[in-house]
Amino acid sequence: MRFWGVNSTSFYPEHSVADAYADNLAKCQINLLRPHHLFRQSLDWNPGMGSGAIVDYRNDSRTFDPVMLDRFDYLNAALQRNGIYLAMSVHFSRRYVPGDVKIIETDKADEAAWMSALSELNGWNWKKAIDVRKSLPVIDERAARLNEEFITKLMKHRNPYTGLTYAQSSQVLTLEVINESSLQYAITCGNRYPEYWQNKLEAKWANFATENGLSDPGDFYKPSTQKAKALRDRFLLELDEAYYQRIRNVVHETGSEVPMMFSNLWRGEGALAIQSEHSEVIENHAYIDPLVVRNAKDGLGDASLNALVDKPYFIGEFNQAEGERNIREQSPYRTMLMVAAAAYGNFQDWSGIVWFAWNHGTPAIAPDGKSVSEGRESSLGNMVADAMMTDHLRTAGLMFRRSMVAESSDPIALWIDEPYPGDNNYHKLMTGKFRVQSGWFNRHGIRRSFGPEPSGQASEPWFKESAGDVLVSDTGEIIKDTVRRQLTVTAQEAEAFSGFLDEAAPAGLSHLILDGEKDFATVILVANDNRPLSKSKSLLISRTAMNPEQQEIDGPKVILANMAQPSGGQWKFKVTRPSSISEAQSVALSADANGRLILPTDVWYEAELVLAK
Repeated sequence: MRFWGVNSTSFYPEHSVADAYADNLAKCQINLLRPHHLFRQSLDWNPGMGSGAIVDYRNDSRTFDPVMLDRFDYLNAALQRNGIYLAMSVHFSRRYVPGDVKIIETDKADEAAWMSALSELNGWNWKKAIDVRKSLPVIDERAARLNEEFITKLMKHRNPYTGLTYAQSSQVLTLEVINESSLQYAITCGNRYPEYWQNKLEAKWANFATENGLSDPGDFYKPSTQKAKALRDRFLLELDEAYYQRIRNVVHETGSEVPMMFSNLWRGEGALAIQSEHSEVIENHAYIDPLVVRNAKDGLGDASLNALVDKPYFIGEFNQAEGERNIREQSPYRTMLMVAAAAYGNFQDWSGIVWFAWNHGTPAIAPDGKSVSEGRESSLGNMVADAMMTDHLRTAGLMFRRSMVAESSDPIALWIDEPYPGDNNYHKLMTGKFRVQSGWFNRHGIRRSFGPEPSGQASEPWFKESAGDVLVSDTGEIIKDTVRRQLTVTAQEAEAFSGFLDEAAPAGLSHLILDGEKDFATVILVANDNRPLSKSKSLLISRTAMNPEQQEIDGPKVILANMAQPSGGQWKFKVTRPSSISEAQSVALSADANGRLILPTDVWYEAELVLAK
C-alpha cells in the first residue's frame, strides 16, 4: 500500500467543516494526513480559539483544551470514514512552561532553577531556540517525563467518535518521537542550552569520557583529538538512542504496536544507524528545486539519503524549496514535482509522499472543506489554495498510489561501515561517508545499509562517475533529459510529461502527443480502470502550461494516440477542473483519420474521458 498525503498544520475545524474537509481530501486521492504543530500556540492560525493548541497553556502544557481535543477527535474520525490514515508525532512543537515543573518534585532551589532556565529558553528567538527545545527531553528528565505523560494520555484517550483509543486504532499508521532532531547535529552546530541544562549535559559528558578512558575531555564544543571527537559523537548518539528506547517502551505500555521512528530528517550516518537498528519505518523531509531536469543532481536524490534496505520509506514533508528567491525563480515549474514525485516515488519503492502543507490553521478552509480562496500562485503553507498544483494532485496521486510506474529492476545497495563521519564538522556530518554520484538516483533504485563495505563498491561506476545528461531508469519507463529539460514517463497505465516543449516529440511517449512552442507544460494521463492505456475505457488527464515569459496559458494542445477504439461507443470528455466549468455536460469526441483523439483546446486543467456505449 502506498500513501499520498498532506500535512495539516494546527487545524481544529468545526464538525461540519471536518466532514467536508475529509471528503475533499479523499476525492483528491489523499489517504494519509500528518497532523503538525498541534502543540503550537497558534492564535495567528486559530484566532479566538483558546491557546490555539491541543493543550490550554493556562497553567502548564499538560492539560488538554477540551474544545480542541474534541475537534481533533472528530476530524480524525471524519478522516477515518474516508479511508485516511494518520502519521502522528509525540513532540508536536511543544513549548514547555514553568508551570510544568511539578512533573517531578525536587527541592525548591532545583525547581526554581529549572523554571528560570525555561523562562530564559522561552525568551529566545525561535531560530536560536528550535534545536534546543526539540532535543531538551533527551537531556532533561522533566521534559522527558512530560513527553511520557502526554504519550500515555493521548494513546489511552478514547476517541468518542470512533470508540477506540489511539493505541487501539489502526488509523494511526506511524509515530515519530521528535520532529527533525539529532543531539549530535545540535551540538555540532554549536547550540548551547541555558546554564541549568548545559551544566548537566557537560557533567554527563565528563563522566562518560572518564569511563571510556579519556582523562581530559577538554572543550565540549571543540574536542581536540580524534579520540575525543569520536567519543563525543558516540556520547551524543547514545543519549538519543536511550531516549528513543525509553519512548518506545512508553508507547508499547499503552498497548500500541504502531511502527515508530526516532526522527525524520537526514542528520548523518550515525543518527541513521540508530534508526536502522530500532525503527520500523524511516522518513526524510525535502524542499527542493522543482525543475529536476535542470541538472543530473536533483533534490529527489538528496531526499533518498535516509532510505534503508528493507524499511518502509516516507517523505513526510515535501514541496518546492522555501525562501523568497527560490519561490520567485522556481515556482513557475513547481508542477514538475507532481510528475517527479509520483514517478520516482514508485521507481524508488517509497511507501509515502506527504505534501507540506495543505493548510495552516482553521481560517484557510471554507465550510465546503476547500480553500477559502483558490488562485494560481505558489502557496507552500496553504497548498489547498494553489490550484496549479492541485490540478495534478489526483492524476499524480493515482499514478503513485496504484504503483503505475515499476520499481527499479536493478537497485543499488550502498553499504556504510564504521566509523561514521562527524568529527565536530558540520559538512562531514551532513555529507556523510559515501554518496552515490549525481544522476544514478534516476537510473537505479538506491538504498543504504550498514555493515562492512563490499570490496568492489568503490570501483562501481555509480560510486565514482556522473550518470550523464540523459538519464533513463533501468526499467526504461522514466527519462530525465537535462539537455532538452524534459521529464517523461511511459508506463502501461500512465504517461506523463513535464518540461520545456521543443520542435521534436518528447522521448518515449506512445499515447500523449503535445503541441506547443517552447512552453513549459505538465500533462499527466492515467487509466482509471486498472487497464493499460491502450485498452482503458476510463481515463483521467491533467494539464497546465506556462509560456517563456512565465505567464500561464491554455495548453498545450493534446492528442491521444493508440487508445481503445469505440466499437459502437463514443469517447466523452468532461472537464473536472477548474470548478467554474466542471458542471458542464460531457462533450463527445470523434477520432481523426488516424484514430487519434484530439482534445478540446479551450480552458481545462483536469478532465475525465469515458468510452461509453
